[in-house]
Amino acid sequence: NECLIDNGGCAQNAICINKVVSRECRCKTGFNGDGINCVSSTICQINNGNCSLNAICSISNGIRICTCKTGFIGNGITCSDLNE
Repeated sequence: NECLIDNGGCAQNAICINKVVSRECRCKTGFNGDGINCVSSTICQINNGNCSLNAICSISNGIRICTCKTGFIGNGITCSDLNE
């Protein structure tokens, strides 16, 4: 029973489902991802997901991604104007 130990390696916000020879991870309702990584589906709606105000917040495979907007450079958490 793979799900008994540490939720089967699934994310904290995922449900572990035992299969015949393995397990399946599914994000709980309200979370997006692949079951190994699950992030709140509303994370980008609150404070831009803690990304820079000059960044776009998105979710990909259960991971929040911050991408600087056009004209800005940085890691998405901090973005600097290219013209300054």
